[in-house]
Amino acid sequence: MRLPHDNPVAATHSMLYSTRITEIRQFIKNIGEGQSRLNIAEGAMTSAVNIFHRLEELTVQGANGIYDIGDRAKIAVEIDELLKEMVEIANTKFKGESLFAGHQVDRNPFEVLTARPKFADREIITQVKYNGDVGKHNREIEQGEYAPVNLIGNSLFWATRTAVRGGINVANFPPAAQNYKIRIDNKEIQINQGDNIQAIVDKLNQAKLPLVAEVINDQMGNPADQRLVIRYTTPRQLWMEDIEGGNMLQQLGIKDQGQKPNEISLNAKISGKSIFDVMMKVRDDLWQDNTKSLGSEDLDFLQRGLDNMLTHLGELGARTKRFETVAKRLTTDELNMTDILAKTENIDIAQVIMDLQMMEHIHRSALAATAKIIRPTLLDFLR
Repeated sequence: MRLPHDNPVAATHSMLYSTRITEIRQFIKNIGEGQSRLNIAEGAMTSAVNIFHRLEELTVQGANGIYDIGDRAKIAVEIDELLKEMVEIANTKFKGESLFAGHQVDRNPFEVLTARPKFADREIITQVKYNGDVGKHNREIEQGEYAPVNLIGNSLFWATRTAVRGGINVANFPPAAQNYKIRIDNKEIQINQGDNIQAIVDKLNQAKLPLVAEVINDQMGNPADQRLVIRYTTPRQLWMEDIEGGNMLQQLGIKDQGQKPNEISLNAKISGKSIFDVMMKVRDDLWQDNTKSLGSEDLDFLQRGLDNMLTHLGELGARTKRFETVAKRLTTDELNMTDILAKTENIDIAQVIMDLQMMEHIHRSALAATAKIIRPTLLDFLR
């Protein structure tokens, strides 16, 4: 086949096979790039887990009664150095892009604030703020099949479950005056005009998010004073926002105007600790000789943070294994498609040689027959 019109069916199949081979090669390239990101992230998380194992050892050591406040201060200094290393891990980059910042890849996801408290003999980290977002980076690894190649910093580096209690009494909360939209962890939730507080709570609970929403009485059990409480079921930072000009979260006492998704109203209350908060608490308890917290509360926080990191590390391993499996299958598919394309487009050399020899034989026979039929005349010699 030299031209498409010589065999239209074969030409169509040839184009389909070529397109599929190009797709497969791109998918394999996407998988390779994704695997590189996951490998770097896995290495960073392994280092973070090792740090937490060391933290547990130091915390148990610091809680031991044989040590005095001077010994605990020395341990606190080591933990402060481990805290700095943990921040460096959380700001890990791949090809100049932050791995744990969501879509904010051009910045460090974690920013540190320092101060010199009275109990310490040096300037130390007193706060670690998350400046990324909850965006996911997906790679297409097969037609219509996407897989994330990043982890979100404000869930990966979080130790305990977050809960927020609204700052406004919702006992007589009026039905929604219009349609509103809110976004929680990048999932939009529609609040319709006329929805009462129970309808809003139901929509939050039915949104297939790792949270539970409920209306509870205030701390004194007063049914006339009820507050909306939202509790995450997995360790992660609060991430909620009003969108498209709405203010439903403000009406519920969760947010104030202009606040970032990870901020809450001044009148609301929030609980939950990041891994950095836990490390700073352990360090500060050592400096302040608070052995009671070291031996109980601090160890519990450390174990929760470690469990969360190990869960994410297992997730990374599962993603990497999936990428390897898909890459092997696509490589086999590419070989098969290339073979099919070759059979469709390429010529059969043996058959072509036989056809050529047959044509040459026919040509010689035709010349010989013509030579016998058309005899030369005297006129041919005179020319």
